[in-house]
Amino acid sequence: MKTILFAAAIAAIATPAIARNDDPVFVESAAVKDKPTVALDPTKAYVLLRSEVQTPMYLMKLPTSEDQAAYDRMRAEALVKAHGKYEKKLANYERDLKAAEKAPGYRVGDKPVEPTEANFEFTPFALMAAVGIGPINRFAKQGGSTYLHEVTPGTYRVYGFLSAAPGVAAMGSCFCMGSVKFDARAGEITDLGVIEKAEPVDRPDGDSSYPMVMTGQKLFVPAGADTPMDPRLASAKIVPATFRAAGKMPNYFGLTITRVPDMPGVLRYDRDRIVDLAAAR
Repeated sequence: MKTILFAAAIAAIATPAIARNDDPVFVESAAVKDKPTVALDPTKAYVLLRSEVQTPMYLMKLPTSEDQAAYDRMRAEALVKAHGKYEKKLANYERDLKAAEKAPGYRVGDKPVEPTEANFEFTPFALMAAVGIGPINRFAKQGGSTYLHEVTPGTYRVYGFLSAAPGVAAMGSCFCMGSVKFDARAGEITDLGVIEKAEPVDRPDGDSSYPMVMTGQKLFVPAGADTPMDPRLASAKIVPATFRAAGKMPNYFGLTITRVPDMPGVLRYDRDRIVDLAAAR
């Protein structure tokens, strides 16, 4: 499935220019189905996630240098086209001004705004390189929910627990105030660990910067030695995800804002400032 969720982008951003069907595809993704046998593509990367309950997760691929160059070309071409449309609108506007001089009361619309490099709105790269995992299409259902997703190899940021699809309003929350990223390599299954059930947690005393009251979910708990692995993946190369702080992200969908809780050795917070513990080492 070519994951380019432009309809969702339009719902979240005020009428930006969008890419064409023949533009580059930055991410290809698909849920691995629950079948008796599994054949993995060695040219693809795979993401494994387990949760005690059905969980949606949204990932966004970081651009490679090639991705960024292709995206910049797309945006530049779209800006040229937008400027051509602007010139036509400007000509019509100037024609109407002249008509108004001869016919008092003739109504003239607003002068069109010239699109420039600074004000031109175009679908952000992150929304062209998004991957939605869950809450349906589970790889296994025994003892909770297991998701196995095929993706284009690369580095991914965890955007949040949300579901977003073309033509449907996004639902969930974003880790806009602090998240993590990880590498997904070709021929490997990157194990994101386990998401454990939530317990109520109060806002830290005196910390008005805390974005919302967290649910108390324990995220990406490493699978222990006693965690059973699906026998269908016995021959696969499974590696634990190496998480790193990913910074803050825009709230593209207008969702509830939160952040990934403190992760030992990965990140913590000094009020609203992200402390990158991995970089400190």
